[in-house]
Amino acid sequence: MKRKIAIYARQSVDKKDSLSIETQVEFCKNFINSKPTTEPIEVYFDKGYSGKNTIRPEFQRLLGDIRDDMISKIVVYKLDRISRNLLDFTSMYQEFENHKVEFCSVSETFDTSTATGRSMLKISMVFAEMERETIQMRVRDNYYQRIKTDGRWAGGPAPYGFINARTADGKPTLKVDEKEIEIVKYVFENYSYRPNISMGMICRELTSMGYKSRRKNGMFDNVTISRILQSPVYCMADEILYKYYQIRGIHFLNDEEDWNGTSSAHIVGKRVGNYNVRKYADLKEQSIYLTNFSGVIDSRTFINVQERLAQNEQVKKNNMPTNMKEFQGLLKCANCGYAVKMYTKPKLACYGATQLHCCNMDLKELSFDKLRKELGAEVQKNLDKIAMDLVQSASIQASKKERIEELKKEIDNLLEIAAKGGDVSETVYNKIETKQQEINTIELDLFLNKRVTDKLHINYSIPINYNRFSDEQKKSICMVLIERIKLHQNGDMEIKWKI
Repeated sequence: MKRKIAIYARQSVDKKDSLSIETQVEFCKNFINSKPTTEPIEVYFDKGYSGKNTIRPEFQRLLGDIRDDMISKIVVYKLDRISRNLLDFTSMYQEFENHKVEFCSVSETFDTSTATGRSMLKISMVFAEMERETIQMRVRDNYYQRIKTDGRWAGGPAPYGFINARTADGKPTLKVDEKEIEIVKYVFENYSYRPNISMGMICRELTSMGYKSRRKNGMFDNVTISRILQSPVYCMADEILYKYYQIRGIHFLNDEEDWNGTSSAHIVGKRVGNYNVRKYADLKEQSIYLTNFSGVIDSRTFINVQERLAQNEQVKKNNMPTNMKEFQGLLKCANCGYAVKMYTKPKLACYGATQLHCCNMDLKELSFDKLRKELGAEVQKNLDKIAMDLVQSASIQASKKERIEELKKEIDNLLEIAAKGGDVSETVYNKIETKQQEINTIELDLFLNKRVTDKLHINYSIPINYNRFSDEQKKSICMVLIERIKLHQNGDMEIKWKI
């Protein structure tokens, strides 16, 4: 079969200074006809598609024809018409070579049939990507500067509880929807302070009270509630909220002294995951700025919700299957360190022994009910200690402040060492960063003056009776209190506590 010459043209949007598809094709045809050829010509063009990736229908059709050895040469008006991404083009150019396809750019006058042309192509591609990245950076920096300066709403539909509006000087902002914002307050207050509440229960309660979501069917679901609970746009952005996000390594667009509670905050940046998981689980690539409108939820309530979401996510991840009760995700083999699971109820087995065959631990003679009873007794001891600590909370607060002062002195000493330079400096700075992180965490805890019972999501009363709680509550409590449990073949347990 006779191969053909392909002309590829692309135009993102119609602009006065943008070369049209028709003009690109005409230039390419003139270039081809300047040298006599008997090969047929076929035109491939994509209109309304960016060159930042290869997901373009006509370009994909062209690639298919190349792979079928139907193309002898590709002619474009300019290199960036086919790709603006160096990695993408390097990959596709390798495919061109594999199928003996020449590549020509009309305006840049290079032809890969020559060594000089191939070198010029690679150099031009590097500059094309540099230009694209520079434009992206400039656009992003300008965008961040605008929202940092005037706190304008960063764009898109208003979140539930708000409507899109304009400030007196015409800047985008959000205005409270009085009916919806009451629902938002109800969601935060109940999820934060009701010990046994779940998103599903909140959805059912809102529906029974006759409230409507923005979905077509008007129903509330877990995704809708989750979006509300995770967004700082509802929160009063004060110094407590600043400390909370500082610990999580987010990039701040506004200075700490501006976080005085008079506005809310909004996170911008590429999202991690999707709406069915925690939207901003990793905040190191995100930025946060102060908006030009007020929050409606106090920072203590908001942070309590975030901690509960994180805890419930961990509990949910470790609760399948549920045979292991409060041991789920915590029980480890003392011999090999792998998880202890229940493959046949109620018999326990080491994963390293049964699946990986790297351990000889035999646990099938152990009584699961006895282990669970012993764990309950140990947890009760810890809860008793927590109850005593609550009674002595004043001294606890004082000890935390003393710890902050100790850490600050340690940082000062490390800074003196780092100032001397040498190979040790990087290690010293890492230690300084770790200690500063501990200070931030303690300071946040002092700001919140938070009881441990709040973290456990249990009703506060002394004594705290572990046996009164449901299985689900016991799992939640153990996830907060315990880091891991090492199980020995004789049934002995080593518990590493978080609190």
